[in-house]
Amino acid sequence: MQVATSPPVIAIDICAFSLLILCAYWDLRYRRIPNWATLPGVALGLGMNGLFFHWQGMKTSGLGLLVGFGALVVLFVLNWMGGGDVKLMAAVGALKGYPFVVSALFYSLLVGVVIGVAMLIWNRKALRTFRSLFYVIGSRVTKLVPRQEIDRGQGQKIPFGLAIVFGTALAMIVGYAWNPLTLALQ
Repeated sequence: MQVATSPPVIAIDICAFSLLILCAYWDLRYRRIPNWATLPGVALGLGMNGLFFHWQGMKTSGLGLLVGFGALVVLFVLNWMGGGDVKLMAAVGALKGYPFVVSALFYSLLVGVVIGVAMLIWNRKALRTFRSLFYVIGSRVTKLVPRQEIDRGQGQKIPFGLAIVFGTALAMIVGYAWNPLTLALQ
């Protein structure tokens, strides 16, 4: 079991925070997350966990990598998310392992919703977006509303890499005090 204050865990946390800060900067500045940051993060996570925690660390890191990548790759395939976001969550999973990556995913999704709603309000598109969403859902549920489609050209992209950064940092700060996975299994 990894103790939160042991030197190896602190070293992994420092690498994870460094990766998060770098990716937050790139996502805000260039609206992309570079492979030269995420792919070494994956290798570093697997290597450090294997070095410090041997087979158990490799297993935890590898499972975190798969869960982090697998949870977001579907959104990438649907063209709802960029590949850098997927690789960033995979790197977080490799560095921090499973079950931490589940907490990071949960908090990242919450932060992403908050960022998305804030951007809609800031750009004065909230009322129009929620009205369109109401009509689209209403057209699927009942015959009273004519069939509506989502206009993808009117969509607004959020910097989800930023949501991953803040969600992962929040999960690291909160720790396992409020882990959605442990709450679901109780």
